[in-house]
Amino acid sequence: MSNKKQFLPLLSNDNYLNKLVNLVRTSIRIQVILAFVFCILVSTLVGLAASPFFVNQDRRLDFTEGVVTIDESARDLVKEFNQMNQDLNGLVIQLGDEDPAFKRKFLNRPLPSLNENQEWLSVPNGSGMVYNLTRNELIQYLINEPKQQNNINALITDPEGKVQYKTKGVTNSQINLEDEMANAQKSLVGKDHNEQPTVTRVYPITLNGEKHYLIAYSVPKSTTVYMKETGVTPYILGVLTFILCFYLITKRKMKEIEEIALGLMEIAKGNLNYRIREKSKDELGSLATNINYMASELNEMIERQRQAEKLKDELITNVSHDLRTPLTSIMGYLRLVKDHQYKNQNQLDEYVDIAYGKSEQLKELIEDLFDFTRLAYEGVQLKKEKVSLNQMIRQLMDELDPIANDNQVKFSNDLPKEQMMMLVDPNQMVRALENVLTNAIKYSTPPGNIDVKMIKNKQSVQISVSNPCETLSKEEVTRLFDRFYRVDTSRSSNKSGAGLGLAITKSIIELHHGSIHVDYKNQMIELTIVLPFHEE
Repeated sequence: MSNKKQFLPLLSNDNYLNKLVNLVRTSIRIQVILAFVFCILVSTLVGLAASPFFVNQDRRLDFTEGVVTIDESARDLVKEFNQMNQDLNGLVIQLGDEDPAFKRKFLNRPLPSLNENQEWLSVPNGSGMVYNLTRNELIQYLINEPKQQNNINALITDPEGKVQYKTKGVTNSQINLEDEMANAQKSLVGKDHNEQPTVTRVYPITLNGEKHYLIAYSVPKSTTVYMKETGVTPYILGVLTFILCFYLITKRKMKEIEEIALGLMEIAKGNLNYRIREKSKDELGSLATNINYMASELNEMIERQRQAEKLKDELITNVSHDLRTPLTSIMGYLRLVKDHQYKNQNQLDEYVDIAYGKSEQLKELIEDLFDFTRLAYEGVQLKKEKVSLNQMIRQLMDELDPIANDNQVKFSNDLPKEQMMMLVDPNQMVRALENVLTNAIKYSTPPGNIDVKMIKNKQSVQISVSNPCETLSKEEVTRLFDRFYRVDTSRSSNKSGAGLGLAITKSIIELHHGSIHVDYKNQMIELTIVLPFHEE
């Protein structure tokens, strides 16, 4: 029991997978979507796999670190000048311990007399030592400090751009402040990697209570950066892979479409026996199936038209024969009467009777032609009444019994005793049943019996008439209800008729919403009529 439970999910998954596969097979839209997704995946993988083979290394200089150093040095210098203006105790000289000459010159330097026209300052270092120097010496020392540490040039100008202080090596005595400020706004982005740029920074400062400008500039230090660039080649390979993959996947479908187009051209030329191969179960396969069905239906329709033309030709031939035969007899006997070629009154009466009989036969044939045309093409309004169908059949058999005896056949029936009340047109139904019984008498093999049966079903009444007959081919059986068709192809006079009896019967039965068919086996033919049943 537990094993079965374990297998149930697998079975359900297999069933779901089969449904999914069938859905893909029957929908060309889903097939195209899947093909498109597959081609994108393949082309992406090809592009990624090809990327390492098409990488180019680009050598560039990165000035970020150097620019940051210049910015920091310039800001530190501004901070020191601000500190010098506010509180000298916060200013600490960092390079005094490292510069022996500076130590000898300024460390514990004796202060001059008070009448000196200079401002002397005592600046401590980080080790508790004090340097005595003038304000101008301190300013010069401060702007030289970035030069010594990071090779950054600095200068101080008044608002008109006149240089007041500058580092060693700077020769400018006048600066265009607008140009320098513009240079300070420039960025290194987009600079060629081989170019040595100069970075300029301009800051406003206050010295001796007056506005000045600090300008720091230098070539920033750079680091070499190697950039890897793939280029467009992998993308081109991906696109080409997509096109090739999509072409190969859709090639089969395109070939199927081409075959359908060629098949349509062949059918359009009139070759209705041509059939398109149905290669798939999707919309293209359905299209091929429908085209084949269309060709088959057209072929059958044309065949029916040919058959109709053949029947029309037969109609002309048969009607001409059936009309000419009695008409020739009538004219022949009337000519004998006209020419007085008779011996006595009895022979005259015989000639007149024969001519009259032939005229009756001619009249019956013309009436059959008229009735068939009216029933088959114009339609008639049935005047339905409730009648006893089994009583109608008994009465017809009684009326036709003499004719049956003349043809050495007998009627035997198996009809219900109770009344089978049917809503039918009595005149038309009598004619239909009379045609069936007369046809059975005419073509029965003597001596023999004509069996007439009636069976009451739940919703219908079934009437069957069977009799022995001559050997019939399958084509003869299927054509029994065709107009003007007679099994007696010679159309001899001993089996008179134009072959309209069963055709008229079929039209009448169909007007009553019934059906009629014939079965033949071992020289026994059975004609069955089924009518919708209506109880009284």
